[in-house]
Order: sequence, then C-alpha cells, then structure tokens
Amino acid sequence: MKITMKDIAKRLNVSINAVSIALNDKPGVSDEMRLQILRTADEMGYINQKKQYLSIFSKSNICVLMQSYYANTGHFYSIVLCSIVEQAKNFGYFSILNYFEDNDFHMPECIVDRKVAGVLVVGKISDSHLKALKKVGIPVVLVDFTSLGDPCDCVLTHNRQGGYMLTDYVVLKGYKTIGFFGDLDYSFSFQDRFMGYKQALIQNQIVSSEEVDSYIEEHSFLHNIEKYILANEITEIVKILKSKKLPEVLICANDSNAFAVISALKDMGLKIPEDIGVTGFDDTPLCEKANPQITTVQVQKELMGQVAVSNLMDRIHRKENTPMTQLLSVKIVERASLKL
Repeated sequence: MKITMKDIAKRLNVSINAVSIALNDKPGVSDEMRLQILRTADEMGYINQKKQYLSIFSKSNICVLMQSYYANTGHFYSIVLCSIVEQAKNFGYFSILNYFEDNDFHMPECIVDRKVAGVLVVGKISDSHLKALKKVGIPVVLVDFTSLGDPCDCVLTHNRQGGYMLTDYVVLKGYKTIGFFGDLDYSFSFQDRFMGYKQALIQNQIVSSEEVDSYIEEHSFLHNIEKYILANEITEIVKILKSKKLPEVLICANDSNAFAVISALKDMGLKIPEDIGVTGFDDTPLCEKANPQITTVQVQKELMGQVAVSNLMDRIHRKENTPMTQLLSVKIVERASLKL
C-alpha cells in the first residue's frame, strides 16, 4: 500500500499543506515541525517512494560512524557524541548513529540511500573503508583520528603537545627516570603522545638524542598491552610491569592505562606516588575514581564534537577541495598520583 501525504498528516495530526511545505523545503512550518515531518515520512516509507524528496530529507541528517567496541571503552567518546548531537541540532540536523566493525564493514543504508548530507567518523577507521565512504561523494570529517594514506578533514587533540607538556611537568617535579606505558600499535594518538614524551626527554636533557632510544627501551612498555587494558586483565599488566626495572614515573598513554597500571602496581605492593608516580591522558572520570586520583592531560572533548560538526557543515555548504586538520590544545590537571 502506497503512503501518501494524507497518511503522514494523519499520523502527526497536522494539515496536508504542512506536510507538503516541509517535504518541499518551503517556509511556513517551524524547524522542529519540519524535522518531525521528515522523520515520520522516512519511517513510513514515503521518502523511498518519492525519490525527489531525498535531497530535502538529506538536508536534515548527518551520519555518525563509530566502531562498536568504542561503546564499551569508557566515558571519552560518550562526551564527544553528546556534543556532536547537540551541535548538529543547533544547525538543524538530526544525527544518525551507526556502529561498525572495521574487519567486516558494511556501508550504512542511510549513506547508500543518500539520506544524509555528511558523515562524521568518530575514532579509527581503515583507509580502505574511508576511501569507500569518500567515493559515495558525501562530505566526511574524521573525529579524534587521521589517515596518513588518504587525506581527509579531521579534528584532533594536540596529542604531541600533551605528551611533551606532561613529560616536561614531571621533569620539573624532579623525576629523573621517566617511562612511557602504552601500546603504540593501538592508535595514532598514542604514537603522537609518545613522540611528545620522547621530544621532552631530549629537550630537558634527561637523555641525549643519541641515547634516547635505549633509554626508552630500558624504562618503557610499548607493545602488546592494549588488549589487556580493554579486557581489564590486571594480572597480565602485573606481568608486563615485572618484566623490567620500574622507572620513577610512568607516563601512560591514556587514563584507562593509568588506572590499570595503578591497580597492578598496588597488587605488586607498591604505593603511588611514594614508590612510583603515574600520569594519564584525557581527563575522564576514571581519574577521580582512582586512588590516588590521577594527574592527567585534559582533552577538550565537548569542543572536539562541536568543531567537528561545524567543519562538516562548512564542508557540506562550501565543498572546498583542500582537506583541513585542526588540533585542539590541552592542559595539565594536577591530582595526587605524582609527588608534590
């Protein structure tokens, strides 16, 4: 049975004229009512029947793509997502959230059917899937991720700056042996934070540029870690920490790593910060749940979502060819996991 404007009007208890105005993108109804009519028309199958309304419908939607495992990895992306949804509303857009698996990617129907004006990818996505998205011809902006192989608009935390600032900070606290704890194979963000840490070691003359790699090898834990962090396998973290002589302080790649490291160090009978200092990165609620509370780097999570949506709006309306990368600055939040 074919759906008509009359059916939509009846469902919403509005006039057929109001439905027609909304579907044809004409003035005469509120933005809220227009969005409600478009949503209902799509739910009832009318948009698929009347392809001429697709371009109007897409003007009210953006797609937000995120790997499903991020949904269970903490507070960071929940704040970013909330910010995206609110900022999109401010521009008159509805956010359609789609989870995906990077090893089994299927293009969301809303993108295939061109029911969205643009796409935000939150977190990691492989280059092959990113290329497939861009081939559709809909603007794409990456959030908290960048692709080295396929240039794309992206909004990132200035991770290298954060790694540098935090290392510089612990040097000023008097620490001499400073290690890094984080799986460099897990993300570009971790790699950038590590590079900031490495650069600060050299700049503060903790170690020479010629000897920095051997220094890091002696004091740091850089591989085959994140799977244990995600699974909260503290016994495995203990084994990793016991594999080397511990430094005076560990700069952790993020707050989840720092939280797990503190738990593992306690299981080893060590006190924080008396026996060893620990820092995090991101300033998630884990920092205040930990005992002691974690000194960390505050990332502008809400601003990240806001800037990503604003950049996508700009790309939707201007469609310039040069991809842009924006780095958001950070600041240190001091708590109790370092010596005073």
